[in-house]
Amino acid sequence: MMSQIYNLIIFAFLFLPFSEIKSQPKLSLDFGLGFYQPALEGFDENGAFPSKGVFNRNLLINYAIYYEFFNNARIGYNNLTSFETGQVEFVNFSGAFNRSLHYRIFALETFFRWRPRIELNFTLSPVWGRGVIQMDTEPDESVGDWNELLNSFGDNSPLSKIGSTNAMVKNWFGYAGIIGFRYYLSSRLAIDFKSGFLNNFYKEDNWILNNTRVKGPKLKIDELPIFSFKLIYGIR
Repeated sequence: MMSQIYNLIIFAFLFLPFSEIKSQPKLSLDFGLGFYQPALEGFDENGAFPSKGVFNRNLLINYAIYYEFFNNARIGYNNLTSFETGQVEFVNFSGAFNRSLHYRIFALETFFRWRPRIELNFTLSPVWGRGVIQMDTEPDESVGDWNELLNSFGDNSPLSKIGSTNAMVKNWFGYAGIIGFRYYLSSRLAIDFKSGFLNNFYKEDNWILNNTRVKGPKLKIDELPIFSFKLIYGIR
């Protein structure tokens, strides 16, 4: 993994000196889709959850905003979200369920114009990840329903009471290394293809539910290859 980082850094600094200065909008919005291949063991090995598929395992919704603060560099916020909704079925409980994983990249991106309409770019940035699991439960049975879910993750019925939020949350940190190719359709509109990796320092312990630390699913989301395709619109 470290060799991948070194190669990406070397690549970025090699092309920076040859960059051409071109007039383009400083502020831009990005919208698109991503694709990755995580192993969500806590869900995939548990028959109570909806069946896994491309839309709830591999697809990422992607949006971002960037500001060009230097001739060859941008800063921005890039969000990739994986989500799943459906019905969860346990022995003593059945209800609506949804799960989301957010990969929030605080990006520093360098770039250069290889051709008047073609740009190469590079990102090596920190990631703030967040997982959220929600269930619809009956008020009188919510403690038992949540404990049944936590039991499926390997936690031994840690709750004696539950609040009104009915959501368990987990935060973690990581980093991303991404190389991109951008083609400008006009001075304000472009398409952008990126590939690289996400490395998340996630552990299943210490999810928070009703101010209680509980065990969550085993998610293998370290060293994740990632691809994205976006439409870029320059604001000003």
